[in-house]
Amino acid sequence: MRSDRYPPAQDRAPRTVAVVPVKALHGAKSRLAVVLGPDERAALTLRTLRTVLDALDAPGIAARLVVSPDPVVLAAAREVGAVTLGQRPDGGGDGLNRALDEARAAAVGADALLVVLGDLPLLERADTAAILALAGATPGVVLAPDRRETGTNAMLLRPPGALPFAFGAGSLARHRALAAARGLPLAHYRAPGTALDLDTPDDLYAVEGLEVEGRRS
Repeated sequence: MRSDRYPPAQDRAPRTVAVVPVKALHGAKSRLAVVLGPDERAALTLRTLRTVLDALDAPGIAARLVVSPDPVVLAAAREVGAVTLGQRPDGGGDGLNRALDEARAAAVGADALLVVLGDLPLLERADTAAILALAGATPGVVLAPDRRETGTNAMLLRPPGALPFAFGAGSLARHRALAAARGLPLAHYRAPGTALDLDTPDDLYAVEGLEVEGRRS
């Protein structure tokens, strides 16, 4: 059930909608179960989501749209001013890509879509600004790979329907191939804020190490 809809454009100024998909808390970050309990993983998910939404609260972003099947996630997003979309439980296909399809349909009036995964603890507003600058105002695609150069942690599409969503294992190569097949200009953005996601215990240790180094510098 949709709790909000992205408001339609009131003028013709360029409008980029940032979309953040988040899984249900009870199943979030299952690969971290060896080091974190269920409540800890849920708290980590919500904390990282707030970091991502703060980084997306930047010039050039017309709205931040969080799509999730979890009412707790949606409530947390609304607390910081994001628009929310309750993911429908029905329908087949991959959950993440289906959620993004629903979000794209709800982003009425958008000229571009910036998809950012919700588990990027180092994301900053400077990353948002850099991706928007790299994209420019013409049709094209910007991909932000994960630190292993296999996944896609952020993707800007101009126009919003430029590519089908192909997130999942090995998504970076698929998104590159889709852009090439459509003859779309493709740029890559690489920075710690977009590269480091929280999937494995090694990712957690990497974040902790970077934070320690930051306090020392």
